[in-house]
Amino acid sequence: MNPIRPHAAGALLLVLTATAPAEAQKTPAAAAPTAAEKTALTRGRTLMKEFYAVKLDNLWNAFNADVRGQWGTLAGFRQFRETGVRDFGAEQEVVRERTFTRAGVTYYIRSAAFQKAPKLVWALTVGFDKAGKISAFGIALEQDRTEDQVARGSIGRNQ
Repeated sequence: MNPIRPHAAGALLLVLTATAPAEAQKTPAAAAPTAAEKTALTRGRTLMKEFYAVKLDNLWNAFNADVRGQWGTLAGFRQFRETGVRDFGAEQEVVRERTFTRAGVTYYIRSAAFQKAPKLVWALTVGFDKAGKISAFGIALEQDRTEDQVARGSIGRNQ
């Protein structure tokens, strides 16, 4: 989970994981999940469990050519994951999971915090195309839950 590594899907992931405005949150309950969304939830959970354990073959084999191209090689992808384990530790908390379908791709998003940075919530996103291949994969910072944000009401004090 190296947040510095560029991803072609990065902008898409930020849009997909953005928090909805308050007005949009008052909409009626979402429709029941589709069969594709149920499959994405089950398969996404399985692949994330393997990703966390640095068992990457199944995930790598499910990537389409474009996603593989973002990582270069399985060895490079493995190095990225091992760096994430070293820097962030094991998953400590699942904040939420969700699935949805857009433009023929069914997404599984797992928002989680990790041992070495428990105040940071990361969105791990897997997008499955209609053939079941992974057409989107990425990790983006979703929320910083620390209480010591820089610009928190200190301007104008002691002046």
